Amino acid sequence: MQNALKLGGSLVLTLGIGFGVRIALRRFLGPAVIGPVNFADAFSTTAFVFLGLGLETYVRKVVPVTLDGANAFLGAIFVIRAGIALAVFAAMGVVLSWMGQPPEVRTLVYAYGLAQLFITFNQTFVALLQSARTVDGLSTINVISKILWAAGFVLTMALHLPLVGIPLSVAASEFLKLVVGYFLARKHVKLKLAVDWSMVIPTLRAAFPFYVSAIALVVVNRFDVNVLKVRSVDSEIGLYSAAAELSQMTLVLMPMLAGVVMPLFARAHARGQAEFSAILRRTLEFVLTLIFPMSLMVSVGSDVWVQLALGEQYAPAAWALAILGPTLLLTYTVSVIAVALNVSGGEWTVTITSVMSMFINPALVILLVGFSSDWGPGGGGAACAFAIVGTETVVLAVMTYRLGRSAVDARLVKMIVKTILSCVLVGVIDRQLRGALGPARLLLDAVIYAALVFGTGAISMKDTLGFVKQLRAQRAARAAT
Repeated sequence: MQNALKLGGSLVLTLGIGFGVRIALRRFLGPAVIGPVNFADAFSTTAFVFLGLGLETYVRKVVPVTLDGANAFLGAIFVIRAGIALAVFAAMGVVLSWMGQPPEVRTLVYAYGLAQLFITFNQTFVALLQSARTVDGLSTINVISKILWAAGFVLTMALHLPLVGIPLSVAASEFLKLVVGYFLARKHVKLKLAVDWSMVIPTLRAAFPFYVSAIALVVVNRFDVNVLKVRSVDSEIGLYSAAAELSQMTLVLMPMLAGVVMPLFARAHARGQAEFSAILRRTLEFVLTLIFPMSLMVSVGSDVWVQLALGEQYAPAAWALAILGPTLLLTYTVSVIAVALNVSGGEWTVTITSVMSMFINPALVILLVGFSSDWGPGGGGAACAFAIVGTETVVLAVMTYRLGRSAVDARLVKMIVKTILSCVLVGVIDRQLRGALGPARLLLDAVIYAALVFGTGAISMKDTLGFVKQLRAQRAARAAT
């Protein structure tokens, strides 16, 4: 919980900085001009996912139990990553040439590719430090690097520099994190990057399910933008990316799921199935308690958030944002259950469902975007958002079935049902009040939601605080022994 608060504080600050700067950039450039930048980001992210090798998830699973275990394999894996990076840059050039992209778009892609190279190595150092429950340095460098990133964005806009300044700002901030992360890992995890080829095959074999899952996740998350680039206009990319960016402000807890929840689950599972199941259920309850109101406010207030943040030129993006609101619930729940499966030996279930989503989502995107040409401005983004809802629903159903009764109990089911009904009622009331009260209706929505969830017992502060006290008591008992 302490690490979650530290990471959460830095994430809120860095996301706030990033959100403000990105919003200013979107307002400054407009949806048509920002479209190619969003495409370059999505294209490079998709290409560089192959560098991950599933290493971060494997580190979070192994290192919390054996803190010095990473020294046996990281050096050789880093050498392999460097070779893959060269191949990826060459492959991107071939694909961009085949797509007929102009030189300015290629430059954007290569600059974002450099940033992705640094990000990939950074994620490994972050995984090491989180596994060792050492996040103080991470919190600080996250803020400093984000300020550097924001400064580059502001200079690019203020001085009317070429758009390549945007991805180069990202690359510079990530390079700073890379240097600091390396020295933090040497200090806290005693990292030694010796190259031992004998450990490469066992490590890659063990991490392979996580690797496939990561590839599938990025393909699902970025495929829609690439389809819009081919089958729609740049303004649709700008509108949809704006809606996705606004919705992602509620993903502040997502990094904590891997950085805090996975080590927690790994230790609980090592102590026994009963403790693991109890912590899993209460973690799901705790996360959903936080996400339900965020998701509801994103959905019912989509028109208000788009207008306030982006202005009238992005008004059509409200449609996609309203759809993405409920998707956040699915995303968080899937993420927690995926962590539980990875820890408890169900990593291949996560991999299979990820591969399923890699086919389901593109099929839905291609199908729905094809119909969206008659939906008017913002229709392409709404089609992509509907595709995400469908994909996440299938994945959640499969994962929950695989995990079985350890994932849910009567208390959790009652909480979910009562909260969903409360959200539906608030949504109905919001529709009736939209014309009469305008943005002011959101305050009434919040009051009604709080009255419903607390009045029906969907949320119990006593139970939530009891769960936190239980975790602290267990930690104190282990420290005493």
